[in-house]
Amino acid sequence: MILFLRRCILALLFVIAVPAQAAGDGTWFYQGSDIPQDKAWTFGTLDNGLRYAVRRNALPAGQVSIRVRIGAGSLHEADGERGWAHFVEHMLFRGTENFPDRQARYVWQKLGANFGSDSNATTSATQTVYQLDLPHADRASLDTSLNVLSEMMDKARFDSAAIEGEKRIILQEKARRPELSTKMQEASWPLFYAGLLMADRDPIGTNATLAAANPAGLKAFYDRWYRPDNATVVMVGDADPAMMEELIAKHFGTWAARGTAARDPDYGAIATPETRIATLAYPGAPHVISATWLRPYRWRPDTIASEREDFAKSIASRILNRRLQAKSRGDAAFLNAAIGQSEATNVADMTMLSVSAKDGRWREALNEVFAILRDATAAPPSQEEIARELSNIRTSATAAMEGDDTVRSPQRAQQLIGALDDRSVVASAKEVLALFDGFGRDMTPAAVAAATRSLFDGAGPRMALLAPEAVSETDAEAALAAAEKIAPATRQAERKISMDNLPPIGAPGREVSRRTIDDLGVTIVTFANGSTLTFKQSDFEKGSVQVQLRFGGGLTAIDPKAPSLGWAAGAIASSGMADLDLDAMERLLTGRRMAMTFGVDDDAFILSGQTNGTDLGDQLRLLASKLAFPRWDAQVFGRLRSGALESYELAFASATARASREFGGVLRPADSRWAPVEKPAVQAADAKAFEAFFAPLTARGPVEGIIVGDVDLETAVQAFARTVGALPRRPAPVLPAGTTAVAPPPPSPDPARFTHNGAPDEAYAVIGWTTMGGLDHRKERRALSMAANMLQVRLFDRLREEEGATYSPSAISSTSETFPGWGVFYTAAAIKPESADAFFRIAREVVADLAAKPAAPDEFARVQNPILTGIERREKTNAYWVGVLQGIGAHPEKIDYARNYLADYKAMTAEDVRAAVARYVADAPDWSMLVVPARKAGGGNE
Repeated sequence: MILFLRRCILALLFVIAVPAQAAGDGTWFYQGSDIPQDKAWTFGTLDNGLRYAVRRNALPAGQVSIRVRIGAGSLHEADGERGWAHFVEHMLFRGTENFPDRQARYVWQKLGANFGSDSNATTSATQTVYQLDLPHADRASLDTSLNVLSEMMDKARFDSAAIEGEKRIILQEKARRPELSTKMQEASWPLFYAGLLMADRDPIGTNATLAAANPAGLKAFYDRWYRPDNATVVMVGDADPAMMEELIAKHFGTWAARGTAARDPDYGAIATPETRIATLAYPGAPHVISATWLRPYRWRPDTIASEREDFAKSIASRILNRRLQAKSRGDAAFLNAAIGQSEATNVADMTMLSVSAKDGRWREALNEVFAILRDATAAPPSQEEIARELSNIRTSATAAMEGDDTVRSPQRAQQLIGALDDRSVVASAKEVLALFDGFGRDMTPAAVAAATRSLFDGAGPRMALLAPEAVSETDAEAALAAAEKIAPATRQAERKISMDNLPPIGAPGREVSRRTIDDLGVTIVTFANGSTLTFKQSDFEKGSVQVQLRFGGGLTAIDPKAPSLGWAAGAIASSGMADLDLDAMERLLTGRRMAMTFGVDDDAFILSGQTNGTDLGDQLRLLASKLAFPRWDAQVFGRLRSGALESYELAFASATARASREFGGVLRPADSRWAPVEKPAVQAADAKAFEAFFAPLTARGPVEGIIVGDVDLETAVQAFARTVGALPRRPAPVLPAGTTAVAPPPPSPDPARFTHNGAPDEAYAVIGWTTMGGLDHRKERRALSMAANMLQVRLFDRLREEEGATYSPSAISSTSETFPGWGVFYTAAAIKPESADAFFRIAREVVADLAAKPAAPDEFARVQNPILTGIERREKTNAYWVGVLQGIGAHPEKIDYARNYLADYKAMTAEDVRAAVARYVADAPDWSMLVVPARKAGGGNE
């Protein structure tokens, strides 16, 4: 099953249901399971019924991740309480008996936790989870943090003024969801979940129930479900487990339940709806088909044998998705199609199908997809298909085992929370791999065929159709009925592809120089063909190596005045190489830990992959072959073009979408490289134009290779010499005139104004100031980054919690190393149209204040400390070092950026931040952008 795979293979969870624990029992987590226990975890139960799980975990060093799970979500709400589980989650941050409003956030910021990423909470249908990733978690910090968390669970305040303020925020959160997504959910959930409580239990609630929220009602919900016997505390990190147990008992042991325990709600039963069809017409929407097959959710005492059945379902789903992908790459009537399967706790065991039609041909798409489903249920898969999926699964499981020692604490904490919600257990990576190997031997064609048929048992199919124009339920029903009778599809022939199918590159390249940057642990090797390798060995992620090849001029090589096909860059990697198309590439990568992606940076085109030390040579050969033998696949480009046209109008369907479309052009006016792409340009483009645009750009520029990860230097150098070093010398990029003369938007008292076609209560606003670019002014650039964090914190307090004007304002300082005249400092937010003036006014006031006087010591510490801890964590990742090492050989000044990253922020003062804002931000007038609805509330146009 998909859930099983996602959590077992990628997150190392093994799904095994367990019954409720006995009070005081430290083995409650594994009761009823025959999966070998992961002894790294310690489980326990306090006298009041609260369960806990603790584990020592080395990474990130000094950090402890804490999760508090309440076993209640939107499914536990009465009809009049819809949205209240989420509302209560918000209120717990608005004050407790001993911690006034906002103090929890302030306490954790001082301890280095960033609000939003390190401290947050989520509410789903079945649970509410409070999250804290605490850096530098000494005993005193943990003691303080658990004191705050325990008060939130037991002593929350429900003040009328705070409730009314939070009500505005939650309504803003609800309003910022795309109108199309909301309408599709409203159309499909009553059909898909007919008879089930889930049909009308969206965690965000309704406007009516949110408006009716009051202190007594929210407090009653809190008392009913926030009980120690309905809570679990999880702590994972670089601390003594005995100390963590002691602190849990100290802070949560006195928590007493209020009243009698609530009984679980009636979750409903799958019912037969009046029609099995729902349709939604939404102007500009693509044609999308969603279908479900439902079976009742039942708790079952899982065994290894029952998990073997679920594993067979996961293989069946993967084979089906492989066939659907293969069909979509040809002359199919659909762009994408996928099958998924999950057991949603207390909802249903579901199989989901989604289909994105091409060029409006949804009926043909439905027929083609159902023909593939008919074939899958009529005849077993081949042993070759099964072996391919088993090989890929084993590669993922092996990689997980190799990297088990470097799994971060937040990931382990989330794994356990996911297991609790799914009534599951966790297993060590070694045990998971062993179980997979055992299951694999039983995956015969007959076993997988039976699993395939089981995916389509139960109530269904039920189909929801999204279209840009009205389609009657009668027409949709007729199309579904016809698809169910379609003849089985013909299967694609199997073929074997290996590295031997790639053309030879040439003789290994000759190394001509080598230099080291000792304090960074970096080596730079130059080869005779002009390529370079920048290398750093790390053990941040065991068994993992990141590879990046940078070449050409990137955006600087593209003419800023000529029409651009940059929007088609996504078709480059998928086009394959030499004689290998995308299907052949995927077969080539079967069972291998290799990948290939293509990207465009300001100053380079990029080919990237993630691998391990064993596969590094072949990973480099794959990327080098893409350079040596590029392939321009007309079908891949055609599919990307069709997708762009099918979804084109979605860029106008909400304020946020329209802002995303226009923002690049606003930030860099009169430059085709960032200008939004117009529909006629997409319609006019063809595969020949795609090749003519990118082929000369990607054929130029010496290759700068970057390798960071768990491999030794000489292995990397030899692999690079045999591949990238063996390429012919490449000519220098040709840079058009004026290509680096990129300017930010000019100041203007009036915002650049756009409209969107979505809900009339949605708007989006941006206000910014021009700063600087280039590699000079290192400390000032970093001071502006800290100023942006400070601006965001202040706007959060004023715009969100005081004004209720937005849910989540953002603030960013962005300066280009490549374009010396470009840098911006701005803030943005999704707002209501009537809040635009307030947004612009408050943003200007806060920026003026930042420039006028230094922040107070307490505020400065709350901003600085999360930045410092974030840097400390980033410096222990491969991805960070890949970014740092980009261009370091050609631009030695970047070395100082890397050396002084943490030191610069540690030494920074409030006056440094004030001075930078005064000099580079507040020294000139601002510019702005506003997206407003095209239609007014109640009808009519803007």
